[in-house]
Amino acid sequence: MRPRQKPLILLLVKRAVFFMTVICALTVFLYGIGTAQDFLESTQLGLLRLAAVLGLLLSVGSAYGLILDIVYSVFFRLRHFFWGAVAYCVSAVFGIAVALLSNGILVLVSGNVS
Repeated sequence: MRPRQKPLILLLVKRAVFFMTVICALTVFLYGIGTAQDFLESTQLGLLRLAAVLGLLLSVGSAYGLILDIVYSVFFRLRHFFWGAVAYCVSAVFGIAVALLSNGILVLVSGNVS
């Protein structure tokens, strides 16, 4: 008997969320390195804006994946979809934290930018 494969939409959402998580973490890392290496102010603001957008996209994609995993775990009564839902919760929290942090920093420095 052949094991069941995951539906294509679940695979696509999982890979998209993983990609956005990596890019969001890389953007935050570059901003952190940029503060220590004295990047230009415009570059740092661009990185913060990009991190805010990526954080929001990551949280929306993670919420969509969470809903899909919950629906599939209830519909097919399979436990391995539950662990995917936990991973989506963690990535959604990470995305929201990055978006709030970067938007908070943007609000704080907006008084100094002409």
